[in-house]
Amino acid sequence: MSDVLLQAKNLSIRYLDSREWVVRDFSFELHEGEILCLRGRSGVGKSTVTAAMMGMLSTCNAVAEGELDYRGRSLIHSDERTLRDVRWHEIALVPQSSMNAFNPAYTIRKTLREMMKLENRRVTAAEMTRREEALMDAVHLDRSVLNCYAHEMSGGMKQRAAIALALVYTPKLLILDEATTGLDIKVEADVLGAILQIKKRTNMTLLFISHDARLGDHISDRRVEMR
Repeated sequence: MSDVLLQAKNLSIRYLDSREWVVRDFSFELHEGEILCLRGRSGVGKSTVTAAMMGMLSTCNAVAEGELDYRGRSLIHSDERTLRDVRWHEIALVPQSSMNAFNPAYTIRKTLREMMKLENRRVTAAEMTRREEALMDAVHLDRSVLNCYAHEMSGGMKQRAAIALALVYTPKLLILDEATTGLDIKVEADVLGAILQIKKRTNMTLLFISHDARLGDHISDRRVEMR
């Protein structure tokens, strides 16, 4: 088995307005290059663990105990500067609600370019055009979608555009939080196919957050249950 990329040991998380632990003593390992499905029923704390992986517990008014490390760096005890270096650049998230990934006043092109400029203020228009077109190709979207607003797109198109947005910085780990929830079977297959092709081409590590055992069994190397 390849090196451990992400590891949780006795991870417990609660919100500051409650004494109850949403997640208690949860442990798992994610190995570099694998596809892991993190599965559990609704309300078991999957999205809370996702927030911890993104170093965003403080924005959720939550605190954690135990360990959650990415390549030896703590995702729950590090300062914000360290977390910014990891968030989106090393670990990226495709959220459950793809509409929320986009500013409704921005086209997909403008959204992608804002991300590129945050990474490199000197990036040229030609470089941005190459990158945004390559991203559209990677997620099986026509390049004309770059000129669309989120409300002009179908659910499957928005989900694939959200994947493109998550890939702007070429992360090592891509987290998909219920990425195909609400999509019909044909669209789900297309979205998953695009993701798996990207994984095959880049050897990116994938973590699927899902309540669907069928999905976990179908595409993942392993499945971890949250109870």
